[in-house]
Formats: sequence, C-alpha cells, structure tokens
Amino acid sequence: MASLVDLFESVGLKSFIIFLVSFLLGLFYLRLPRHLPPGPPGWLGVSNVLALSKEPASAVFTKWANRHGCVFSVRLIGKLYVVLNDLHSIKKALHGQPDVFSDRNPTKLAKLFGIKGSVSDENGDIWKEHRRFGVGALRSFGMGKQRMESSINVELMNLLEGFAEQRGKPFDPAHLVENAVSNIICKICLGHRFSYKDPEFAQLLEMVRVQLSYGPTSLLNAFPLLFHTPFYSNLRENNRSINEFFSKRIKARRETYDENNIRDMIDLHFAEVERRKRSGKIDDVFDDESLKGMLFDLFVAGTDTTSTALLWFLMYMARHPDTQRKVQAEIDDVIARSRQPSMSDSPNMPYTNAVMLEVQRMRPVAPTALPHYTREQTKLGDYTIPKHTTVVLNIWAVHHDPATWTEPERFNPDRFLSADGTSFVQHDTLLNFSTGRRVCMAEKFAKTNMFIFFVNMLQRFTFSFPEGKSIPSLEGEGGLVLTPGPFELCANMRP
Repeated sequence: MASLVDLFESVGLKSFIIFLVSFLLGLFYLRLPRHLPPGPPGWLGVSNVLALSKEPASAVFTKWANRHGCVFSVRLIGKLYVVLNDLHSIKKALHGQPDVFSDRNPTKLAKLFGIKGSVSDENGDIWKEHRRFGVGALRSFGMGKQRMESSINVELMNLLEGFAEQRGKPFDPAHLVENAVSNIICKICLGHRFSYKDPEFAQLLEMVRVQLSYGPTSLLNAFPLLFHTPFYSNLRENNRSINEFFSKRIKARRETYDENNIRDMIDLHFAEVERRKRSGKIDDVFDDESLKGMLFDLFVAGTDTTSTALLWFLMYMARHPDTQRKVQAEIDDVIARSRQPSMSDSPNMPYTNAVMLEVQRMRPVAPTALPHYTREQTKLGDYTIPKHTTVVLNIWAVHHDPATWTEPERFNPDRFLSADGTSFVQHDTLLNFSTGRRVCMAEKFAKTNMFIFFVNMLQRFTFSFPEGKSIPSLEGEGGLVLTPGPFELCANMRP
C-alpha cells in the first residue's frame, strides 16, 4: 500500500491514470488479429455507432467503402464487423468458403425479442431441418404452381376494389397493399384471410413493421440494457403482443387438429412433430417456440419485404409516367383486359420484368441483408477475418457500383434488355434475395407475388402523384427493411 502511495506522490494521480488507460488500450489493440481489413477509426467504435444512428447503415457503409476499400472492418462498441461491398468479395466469401461464412449469430436484439426457431438465425443441422420444412411447406401450399397464382389473383380482386373505392382521389396505398400481401401469407400460415378492416389484423401488421425498424446495427444491439428502460416500454409491449398473437393461434389449431385435414403451416408443423415421433426423433427441434419463429420468418418474408417492394414499384411508376405507359402497353399486348396475369406470361413481358428489376436494383428492400458469422478464422484476399466475426453484405453498394452499372443513380430499365429491346437480360450482380446457402427460401414465392401484383395493378389503374403537392422523396427509411416514407397516390381506372 505504501509503495502505491509513493508511486502516486512521485508521478501524480492524473499521470498515473493516463498511463493506465494508455496501457490497457495498447494491450487491447495488441491483441487484435494482424492484417484486418482497414476501416474507420473510433475509440472502441462508439463514434461509429453514432454515425449509423443518423442515416441508413447501407449509406454509411458505402461512404466508408469509398474511403477504405470494398472490404473494410469497423468496430461498434468493441464488436468487430467486416463489411463486403462488392460482388467479387461477397461471392469469394459465400460461394468460395461457404462452410466458414454461412453461419448466423443471432443479434442481442433477436434474443431480446425472444424469437426462437427462426430459420434465418439457426445454424447447423437445426437450420437444415427448419429450412427443409419451410421450403417443403411452401411447396405443399402451391409455391410455383397454378393454384397459388389463382389464390393470389383472388386476393388481388379485393385490393383492386380497394383502389377503385378511392375514386381517383389521393390516398396512402401502404395499408391496402400490406393487407393484400399479408393475406396471401396468412392463408398459408393461419389457414384464412383477414378483412382489411379487422383491427387485430391491422395491429399485427403494425407490430411486424415496428420489429423490422430495428436492424442489426441499431443502438439496442450495442446497448441491450436499454431494452429494459422506460424508453423502450412500447417495444417490449409490441414484442409481447407478437408472441401472444402466434401463441393463441397455435393453441387454437392444436385443439382442432386433424391429421387428415392439413389446413395451414401450423397443422403441417404438428404433422411433422408426429412424423418425427414415429421415427424415434424426440427432440425440441420442432416445438412451439420454433413454430413461432418460422411463422414470424414467413410473415417477414411474405409480408413486409414484398409489400415494401410493391410500394417502391408504385412510387417509381408515378415518378416515371412514360415508363408506366410502356408497361401498360406490354400488358395490353400480351394479356389484354379479359383475364388476370399468370407467371406463364412473364417470359413474354421483357419490359415489365426489366422495370421491376431496375426498381429493386435502385431500392433493394433489404440493403444490408441479414448478417453472416464466421465459423473459424480465415483469409479473404489479403485480409485475415477472425473467428466469430459478424460479416455484413452491403447489397446497396453492389447495386450502385459504378464499375458495374453505368450511371447507377439513374432509373433506366433498358439496362435489363437486349440491344433491340425484345428480350430480357438477367444480371447476376443483383442480390435482391441475397446469395449462397442463406439465399431467401421464399424467393420463388416472393417473385410470383411481385409479378402478379404489379401486373394486376397496372392492368387496371394508372398511378400518379396528387397535383399541387411535392413529389415524395426516394430516400427511404432505414432499418432491416428499406421502406419508402409515407406518400399519397391517385389511382385512376384505365379507360
């Protein structure tokens, strides 16, 4: 004790504290792996988190990539992230080393929300089992088949009627579009559709929207204790309500379950549990918690992402009336007005497909995708990527890379057409549904929904912004999903 007092007296308390802090920081940085990708500085990453709180993460990451390179590392409250901002690096990681880069690490936020059994967060054999079940369930209920298209078209009649009821007056299309898209997935998950005026249905959609407004780079992931403060009481209540909504449906379905009458995803899950029991597999891979996670996954994949894409479609059509007229001319030529569209029409509609892809290129619904997680330390090019590093795919940067896209900020559907404009050209640079082993399992389902919805809407209506009002911004509102801000349209019946 005396020696410590003597030390304080000789060097001064202030100097000693400076020395101790410097020593600890030096020790911290000496323990960092060598040859990490370069990146923005920041003491333990506090300033980096603050930067991400001011604008969408994809935009901030793109700026940092311009300064530090296509592969950079960044610390967010001490946690290491590696961000991949070009197609070459993404494919080198996810396709070249899939065993290393295909894991997930559920964020602190996901753990706070209590979302268990989510296909998007699981790893290993559990993930494989859940993904197998999810894909099989979608196929069982018609994914890729005519009967699913028919079901979508039936729901579209309710949406188009909702548009017609506006009588050409300004309205916010979000509610009607979200209701229609969600009802498609409700039939699969819950066995029935909801009335657009059902308050419980409206509450469910709002709850999902709130959950998705908190992405993997949100402050709650850095400071999870904030979740338990009064500042986030509404979010805690939102989380409790979502779990309660699905728990009630699972309980009700169990009481009326009949193995000979599979009505929806919940029944199919019960049947899977029984099948596993008969084969001697008694475990918790398929329990009620995992079922809730799967239902939530499908609601996210089948509702918010698809409806957001459709809202971007409508906004871009209103901003580009010449493009809208060309799409409508193609619809009239291929389908006319006597019937609703089918996916069999898609190969004959190159311009419509080009427009849809160009909107998705410019405004990717999930601009940073879901983060990956390294299973072990590895090399990516000249850089060392440590074990258990969170890896982010900056889809926005890939879709706006001037090395790939001429004038990437200009809306130009022709970039997806052949030189003579008569055929559709696919680009592997588009990562709307991610890539690699973790590619969205509902990709085909989502593409069917988007095509049939988009063509139905433009077959019957012309969309424009209200006269005398400013044109809505294309900035979007960040989170896990990039949504357009609230905007109004006029939907006029085509003559």
